[in-house]
Amino acid sequence: MNKTISIKNNIEFVPEIEEFLNPDYVYYPYNRGDKLLAKVGDNLYKEQPLLEQNGEIIYSSISGTLIGTTGSMLLKNEEVNCLVIENNYKETVKNKKGAVKYINEYTKRTLLSTLRKFSSFEKLINIDSKILIINGIDKDPYEKTYSSIINNNCTKILETIDAISSILEIENAIFVANNHDNNNVINLTNHIGTYPNIRLKLLTDLYPNGFKELVVNNVLTKKQQNDGYMYFTVEDIYNIYTILKRVKPVTEKLITISGNCIEKSKVVSVKIGSNISEIINNCCEFIEEEYNVVTNGLIAGDSLTNINQILTNDIRSIFLNTIDSEKSRKCINCGLCNSKCPVNLNPKYLLEHKKADHSKCINCGLCTYICPAKINFKPHLGGKNE
Repeated sequence: MNKTISIKNNIEFVPEIEEFLNPDYVYYPYNRGDKLLAKVGDNLYKEQPLLEQNGEIIYSSISGTLIGTTGSMLLKNEEVNCLVIENNYKETVKNKKGAVKYINEYTKRTLLSTLRKFSSFEKLINIDSKILIINGIDKDPYEKTYSSIINNNCTKILETIDAISSILEIENAIFVANNHDNNNVINLTNHIGTYPNIRLKLLTDLYPNGFKELVVNNVLTKKQQNDGYMYFTVEDIYNIYTILKRVKPVTEKLITISGNCIEKSKVVSVKIGSNISEIINNCCEFIEEEYNVVTNGLIAGDSLTNINQILTNDIRSIFLNTIDSEKSRKCINCGLCNSKCPVNLNPKYLLEHKKADHSKCINCGLCTYICPAKINFKPHLGGKNE
């Protein structure tokens, strides 16, 4: 049985999705060995191929001018060399293509080739798998990103799951949702009957039930896991819908912006490659001037040392919270971190024994959250983060 806890969330969200789609500049990490597909000074159109990185094409999220490179931006608190595009605010595209009418008419070959061209999702597909899991649970109790995606795109998501299942001959598609996400549960229940191959599985509103390992363990037997399955989040599925329907890359994403230092919590549509500092300054009305910025969840997230950071596709949320001045104290040996670890690790042991096996840690941050001595285990455990 999973070890999980209930976390009360009293944050009120603005129900409508807001937009900040006109950043002054966008930034793309550029490494030695990457193949540059445009020249400095070029006027780029939106969705133009910009560079080839590890076999994947990176596309511009805006139209504008490639003005050069900078080393002043950060990615996960590390300085990186970046290509810089200055926005011309025209959203110019090269060729406007009509949408594909029925995405279930793709063949297996064209599905894989289209995903390969515009994303890395093709790497997640195992054509021998007969089970597909779709995770619709926000990883952090203070996030609303996945919930908003379902709320605004329920039928598109189900259509995409059905198409993938049909094309890849999936026998069992399982849509996993939070049982306290009432509006979405009702919406999914009302529509899922149209798709007999998709089954809705509701998990209790406990943390960290939204993490991949716990989702999989809650819906599949060990034999099913060993036989193989495919796993996507609802964000992945919606991005796949965009790629297959519009035959173009994904250049925008939704993020949660919240915290006790701003007036309103919201979900915002932003351009991939934006400066997090520019997003904050344009989307937030501040209550407190001194704040700490955390990305990807208040519990498991990462604190930013500087907010001039690149908004990448893997960022789900930005939190602006009061700075916690409380210092950590000596461990009182209460055993909570051990008894509550959802994957049965002993965080205190791992903290004290640097050479111990940390690989099973899912980086949920629960040990840090519940520690009465305020010990921050997160920098020292270093497990996997999916």
